[in-house]
Amino acid sequence: MRKFFLSLILVISFTSFAFAKSELNQEDRAYFPAVIMYHDIRTEPLNYFDVLVNDFCAQLDWLKANDYETLSLEDFAAYIRNNKPFPEKSVLITFDDGYNGIYNYAFPELKKRDMKATFFITASVIDKLEGKYPHVTTQELQEIASDKNFSIGSHTMTHSNLMKMTHEEKIYELRESKRILEHITGREVLAMAYPEGNYDKAVIESVKESGYEIAFAVQDRGLLDERACYSIPRIYAGMELIQDNHALFKEYVKNYKSMPPEAFKERWQPIKQY
Repeated sequence: MRKFFLSLILVISFTSFAFAKSELNQEDRAYFPAVIMYHDIRTEPLNYFDVLVNDFCAQLDWLKANDYETLSLEDFAAYIRNNKPFPEKSVLITFDDGYNGIYNYAFPELKKRDMKATFFITASVIDKLEGKYPHVTTQELQEIASDKNFSIGSHTMTHSNLMKMTHEEKIYELRESKRILEHITGREVLAMAYPEGNYDKAVIESVKESGYEIAFAVQDRGLLDERACYSIPRIYAGMELIQDNHALFKEYVKNYKSMPPEAFKERWQPIKQY
């Protein structure tokens, strides 16, 4: 699998995406900086989307050593809102679901390095335990949100497939999660992440109707005649990307603007299958 994705990198002509900053606009995927997607940070992995604490720290240290600027969601939104180019070496670090590994490990390690990140929280599981995955508590979420380097976004109410819902159900999932998270944190929720990356034109319309400025996917499924900021693909930072001294992680960050959709595919199978 790793060799397959490395070969994809090699066959892509980076020059075809080498736009000058002045020529980029918000409808070019190359306008956006690299966006990284984590799930849980753990001392022992249960699934392929888990990342070990030591590996997470190694990736943060690589970003710092290579002069990448981390952005808050508010920073990210401001560049889009003002139609300004992003810093050449900048990244948005994101986490989906709201597992308590973000509080126990990600939050302190990011703070230690003065790095910024965004946490997309599934509102209905705050304070709850799902199987072997405890989620953040209300108090932990408030502590994270009290630091302006860290942003909170919505991952809907129940992490269900928005594409399979009625319009009314979509609006509930999007508006109610936004309301709950804003009530808990006292901060505006500017963005959401699609559960499992599922979106279509009707979903994007509901996202806009619910008051979100930005929405994040997993792989790039196309713009669907909408603004590119409503379907931003993200680098899946699971176990596969730690192999060979994080070779794929480094390649994906450096070549984010020219990666094919297949490179961003989410791979979450249980560890025991590998």
